Amino acid sequence: MTERPLQDITTVELVGYDYFAKELGVQLRTLYAYASEKNAQRLEDFPKPVTPKGHRQPLFTKADADAFLERRRAGSPTGKGRVRPAALTADQKAAAIEATAILGREINLEDRNQVREAIYGDLALPVVRTTKETGLPSITTMTLKKLYKQTGNPFLQQVLIYRGIPAQPVND
Repeated sequence: MTERPLQDITTVELVGYDYFAKELGVQLRTLYAYASEKNAQRLEDFPKPVTPKGHRQPLFTKADADAFLERRRAGSPTGKGRVRPAALTADQKAAAIEATAILGREINLEDRNQVREAIYGDLALPVVRTTKETGLPSITTMTLKKLYKQTGNPFLQQVLIYRGIPAQPVND
């Protein structure tokens, strides 16, 4: 495996994983997965560090980081690692309003804990899958798609629409 030659970094602005995390609004462990050569979540277009391999804190040129961030915000054909732009689409705004109406109370669809409480607490929907780390009911998009297919619950439909997944009404 060939390593990147060291660049003259005295005139280049450098950033670390924390910069990516802040800009994407994700946890550092998510970025480690994106950058890892061994993780299944590895993103092939994640920038290569300018620091030597094995360096304790890999650093990246800000230009490479910004280019990657722009691509992530624009989305990807597979949806893997897609980051929603700051502005919501009209469909997402409508889905958020409809989800609030269905639930009968305000809810932030970006807040995973509120979504979990609404689905498994307020609506008492069945638990399809739990998380490995905490054992809490899962609210991943894949799990919600499966649960929506089983139940046809309109709240789940709105959550999926908000997440950018086309969710057609389920026919009984």
